[in-house]
Amino acid sequence: MVDELHLTDTLIGEFLAADVVVMGAPMYNFSIPSSLKAWIDRVAQAGRTFRYTEKGPVGLAGGKKVLIISSRGGAMSGTPAEAALDHQEAYLKAVMGFLGITDVKVIRAEGLAFGPDARKQAIEGALAELELLSEEFA
Repeated sequence: MVDELHLTDTLIGEFLAADVVVMGAPMYNFSIPSSLKAWIDRVAQAGRTFRYTEKGPVGLAGGKKVLIISSRGGAMSGTPAEAALDHQEAYLKAVMGFLGITDVKVIRAEGLAFGPDARKQAIEGALAELELLSEEFA
């Protein structure tokens, strides 16, 4: 129990001290990996990264930038039906907003399971986007 509390305190301290947070977020079954969810469960802590008020929750972790590097075997950003299955990027943006972070960017490589050509094109596109954002996050 003491080790778990120490780990949580360490992760929250790292998160709050960071100016930029980079998340690697592959889509697993329409959502995020359990390891990323476990990290969120540790850093989303009342009184430290958010608090409740009479008017609702207030994020305490603002003033930082978050870059989400997203990958998906399928396509989830085209049609409304596809977007309805996105419990990855939408969730991560919502959690960061809940913690008070509004500067969230997503670099996405999707359609990675659609064959070698689609995979190559998706990765090259994501890398090109990342290059454009590199100065903003430096």
